[in-house]
Amino acid sequence: MAGTGALVRLILRRDRIWLALWVVLIAAFVYGTVSTIGTLMPTVEARREYAGQIAANPAVLLIQGPAYDLSVGAIAAQQRAAATMIFAALGSVLFLVRHTRSDEQAGRRDLIGAAPVGRHAPLTAALAVVLVADALLAVLITAVLAGAGMPVAGSLAWGLIAACGGWVAAGMAAVAVQVTPGARPAGLGTLGLFFALYLLRGVSDVAAPWLGWAVPTGWLLRARPFAGERWWVFVLAAALAAVLVALAYRLAGRRDVGAGLLPERPGPIAAAGWLRTPLALAWRTQRATAVAWLVAAVLFGLALGFGGREAVEEFGGSTGLAAWAARMGSAADPAQVFYGLVIYVFGAYTVSLYTLLAVSRLWHEEAGGIAETVLAGPTGRLRWAVGHLLVALAVPAALLTVVGLLCGLGSGDVGGLLALTLPLLPAVWVLTGVTVAAYGLLGRAGAIAAWAVFGLVVALEFGWEIGLVTDAVFRLSPFAHVHYSALADPGPATAAALTVVAGAFAALGLTALGRRDIG
Repeated sequence: MAGTGALVRLILRRDRIWLALWVVLIAAFVYGTVSTIGTLMPTVEARREYAGQIAANPAVLLIQGPAYDLSVGAIAAQQRAAATMIFAALGSVLFLVRHTRSDEQAGRRDLIGAAPVGRHAPLTAALAVVLVADALLAVLITAVLAGAGMPVAGSLAWGLIAACGGWVAAGMAAVAVQVTPGARPAGLGTLGLFFALYLLRGVSDVAAPWLGWAVPTGWLLRARPFAGERWWVFVLAAALAAVLVALAYRLAGRRDVGAGLLPERPGPIAAAGWLRTPLALAWRTQRATAVAWLVAAVLFGLALGFGGREAVEEFGGSTGLAAWAARMGSAADPAQVFYGLVIYVFGAYTVSLYTLLAVSRLWHEEAGGIAETVLAGPTGRLRWAVGHLLVALAVPAALLTVVGLLCGLGSGDVGGLLALTLPLLPAVWVLTGVTVAAYGLLGRAGAIAAWAVFGLVVALEFGWEIGLVTDAVFRLSPFAHVHYSALADPGPATAAALTVVAGAFAALGLTALGRRDIG
């Protein structure tokens, strides 16, 4: 552990701004939610009506979970406690991977290792900073909520939901960085597993309550802030985080610096001829991630198309779901509406998440010096960027096609299900274009703008679902025009208009990239 203190100071020096923003913005997000609920639902009757709508809305149950009480704090926790936990987990994973395997890949770990620094000091320093930052986040959330007039016990429970979610995610990432062959697989693998556990929690709230107790995300969201807190669930989450951290240290002593326990497969001596273009290089660097997402899409399509019929029959018998389907303006039966809901959520947000990550490869290659190596040869920066852009456009098309095809085969309506998934593609492309524009105009700082736009789109969707956002405001989101409700008209004209918008943003970004300095 020698040198851990110096490495902690180094991490705080490098990321002092990002760490502060991460903690403060999440706390501000919580305060804004409580203020909004208190303003829009000031009476118990209004909150009771809202809670009744939640119980009948599988979309809200799947994404946010149920409400356990009618107080302002309980309704606010129902809306945003899950999002707070996810934001904490996201930041924990990114920071921990950045200061462990990313430093190893960049060569900084070799420089640090040449000094009097112990083998476990880098991991210990990264864990110390991340775990303490999560604890400070819990304290800040508690203070913000208590300052807004909420009971201290419920405020602390909400803060611990965020902190424990971050601790569990950090423990998972600490294990992943020892096992996987690189920083990117470690980060994406950890986030993918955490979101899969969160999705299982959502399924438990919709159809199988017992399933929520099998995953840590289910434990935490059953802590019931402001509704008779269950403090023992935090002990379970903290114990799981401790076990994961202990496992990470044990694995760290068994691997070489710069390598994972799962070694990288050595490549051929000579590169294939098809790797001579920027597009081929972009595909080669992104194909593992793309294949993983395609496998996930296949599993999703098979589960929903061939194994989800019993579930939708159960939902179809629910009068609450029928009322919700009518509120959406759909004339279809509730089972069909449920299919549309799940497929829409996958296509609108999961696939959009992939395309943002695919474009972000440009940031990573520029920051890591790969772009300079590529551009030192007879390759222009536009050809290099367009290669990654084409991958970010093509893979979402494949993902939506696979889901629509498999769901259609399972339900016996291939054409109908493809007509439900493929119209989502132009809206996904709009976010692709926005991300390219942010990168071209702002460079590495554009990542903040791109993720902020994605967060705004998600917020508009959820706000509209629960009636806090009007139709006119929701139409600012590209997904409002391809929504599964009667609000949208996803015809050829809509698809063409969204594609033009996406092309305009992408052209703006590529033009700006050609005029600024690399790095």
